[in-house]
Amino acid sequence: MIGLYVLWHDPDAVLSRSAAFASALRTGPVSPRAHLLNGTLLCDGHAAPTQMPARTPDGSAVLLYGFIENRRAMRAELGIPDEGDAALYAAAYARWGEDADQRLLGEYAVILIEANGKRIRMARSPIKSPALYFWRDAERLIVTCYPQAVFASGEIERVLDEQKIADTLYLNYREERRGWFRGVARLPRGTRAWATPDGVTETRFFDIENIPPVRFKRDSDYVEAADALFREAVTMALDGFERPAISLSGGLDSQAVAAYTMLTRPDQPLLSYTSVPQAGWRPADPSALVDESPHVEALAAMYPQLEPHWVDTAGQDSPDDQRGIFETSLVSPRHPANLPWVHRMQRSARDAGADVMLTGTMGNATFSYSGHGLLQDMIRSGRLYGAARELWYGGPRHKLFDRVARQAVLPFLPASARRALRRRFGSLWSTELPTWSPLHPDFAREHDAVARAFEMGQEGSFTMPSSVLGYRHAILGDAINEGGDILYALQRLHGLPSRDPTSYRPLLEFCFAIPPEQFLNKGRSRWLAKRMLTGKVPEMVRNEHRRGQQAADWIANVIPRRQEILEELDWLSSDPLVREYLDFDRLKRAVEDMPVDGSTVTHEQTLVLRLALNRGLTTARFVRYINGRNDL
Repeated sequence: MIGLYVLWHDPDAVLSRSAAFASALRTGPVSPRAHLLNGTLLCDGHAAPTQMPARTPDGSAVLLYGFIENRRAMRAELGIPDEGDAALYAAAYARWGEDADQRLLGEYAVILIEANGKRIRMARSPIKSPALYFWRDAERLIVTCYPQAVFASGEIERVLDEQKIADTLYLNYREERRGWFRGVARLPRGTRAWATPDGVTETRFFDIENIPPVRFKRDSDYVEAADALFREAVTMALDGFERPAISLSGGLDSQAVAAYTMLTRPDQPLLSYTSVPQAGWRPADPSALVDESPHVEALAAMYPQLEPHWVDTAGQDSPDDQRGIFETSLVSPRHPANLPWVHRMQRSARDAGADVMLTGTMGNATFSYSGHGLLQDMIRSGRLYGAARELWYGGPRHKLFDRVARQAVLPFLPASARRALRRRFGSLWSTELPTWSPLHPDFAREHDAVARAFEMGQEGSFTMPSSVLGYRHAILGDAINEGGDILYALQRLHGLPSRDPTSYRPLLEFCFAIPPEQFLNKGRSRWLAKRMLTGKVPEMVRNEHRRGQQAADWIANVIPRRQEILEELDWLSSDPLVREYLDFDRLKRAVEDMPVDGSTVTHEQTLVLRLALNRGLTTARFVRYINGRNDL
């Protein structure tokens, strides 16, 4: 983790903050050293005490957290030795100035301090990136990847932003600049900023709306180009690692990453970790895809070097490891129900000697994009035949009317009309809040949570997107906006870096540049991915239409804790720190009415117990942690 502290009008006075500031950025058992350079206090939590920050030829100092993927090519082009990614960034900035971030690929946050200390430059890579927070007033500027460093000196009060709490409990993560604490802003991804005593000026250097279109003569040309880029992405992701592991499911994305990894390194074992239900558990819907181990076993039959491992969460529930996430990120995680198996998977891979964890979390935005929004674009542009064709082929004939209503009518109605229709037909509770939100109606109204979500395009009921571009903006926002905090918190907790080839910027740009019809054709969703993966993954994977359910056996861990959960809800409902945020009466009723047999749990109970309850309890624990309660 990296950080900068500057007192604009008294630079030498920052030395008195050095011990507290460096301690907040510690990543190991020993506190790092803070350096006074260019009139500012700088600290790299991963650097050795004797290691000085990288410098440009003109004396600017550079801190970088994260990684540069195309480091080999950039070092060769710049003619510099391998001295770390911060030194590489310094050389790239010296050569290309503001264009450096266009040439460098990877996931990074960077701070640059000019030699005279008068200007501070901040930047975050596009797509995925470690977080970069900053606080400024007339006297000081603090920039850091970890918010606690802002408050370390005791000069700035640490106060949670209640608007952030209300928004996130409605799953609205669209406001990327808003952090969890009042006055602490977060620099958006794909943005650079210059800070001076007079203020902060931001410039966006990456925007998906500026990607030029790519057009080929034949459909097969798109498949060949995507295949080449995917191989390149995997090669970049594996650079510097010798024993990879992968978080592997039965879906196209992680299966593709696994297959291309083994094709790229055919003689190297690949460890895989798959979440499976605990023994004895049975789903309420026997047809649901809750156990993806057969899909993984089918892939292992194609690739003998794959070494599958199965991970279940018997005996675990979301309180496990939550404190570690709070401590290392100072955020409340978006999907707490998934964390138990994520933690167990990370520990297992680390204990087996893995040095990197591969994922495919951005596949839905890139090569395996489903075509969401294309039909609406067709209607808007008058291509009615194409829209009618996709509606006809898009599912069972007896559901055609439903598809027309959801995909060809609802997305074009005003937001207020969509809300009214959902309320009328039962998509929302009798209040304005959906089942999966634990928000107390009064707190939601006080902070205008529902209207804000609709205005930002996060409607909460997962409406069909109104355009391809709108869908892409949404999928690059939401959870990805918070991803830098959680991803790097997991890395610090378990010591295992993560790489996602599906987020490789050239691959994303290509997938955003080609015609959406390459992804949706006559009802064939994810058409590009399915053509790319012919012969590379099992047919049962290519042809699987069910959506895998992560942590599907959640109820098996909740039922034994019924009384414990009720006691915690009673306890929290009397705590003035959190009682206004959550609808405790509704949550208590849901726990009291919870079935004894998990196989009989209804869809509505799942929404309340797995989503609303889990998110509510996690947020309440986080609020108590931030306010100094140590009884988690």
